[in-house]
Amino acid sequence: MIDPATGVVFDVNVYLDYILGDDGSWPLLPPTTDNPAADAVSAAFAGRFRLFTSPHVLRNVARVMRTVGQSEPTVEAFVAAIVEMCEFSGGAVIEPQAHDHGVVDYEDNLIVSLAKDPAVDALIIVTSDHHLLDIGPSWNGRLVIRPRDFVRHVVAR
Repeated sequence: MIDPATGVVFDVNVYLDYILGDDGSWPLLPPTTDNPAADAVSAAFAGRFRLFTSPHVLRNVARVMRTVGQSEPTVEAFVAAIVEMCEFSGGAVIEPQAHDHGVVDYEDNLIVSLAKDPAVDALIIVTSDHHLLDIGPSWNGRLVIRPRDFVRHVVAR
């Protein structure tokens, strides 16, 4: 089980897999859907960990949602919900200093920079991105896992 004080960072794809996936009902407590990203997002409302994000993540979520045709009110509401979710969980929106952490993709380096930021110090990065998963399952003392595995850690036990 994850300590409620544990910092967690969701990659952009977790939010997008939730909002653009097949299951759009939110929040579900306890998580029990066929959409692991939705279950991970729902767990943030259960106070099981502190969720952190960055303006970079929020911008990319909004950009992709617009690209696939989501309405501006939907985009704005979802981005606002992510911010609220972070605050509700005891986390925050943090602008980390970008560093090169040796991850192939620049965007993924920004996710790792967020997790490593002293204000965040996230022990878990949740992602579906193969570049990030390739550095895990353990990277610099941080667990890098898929949403389904994250949900098992949070909900099991």
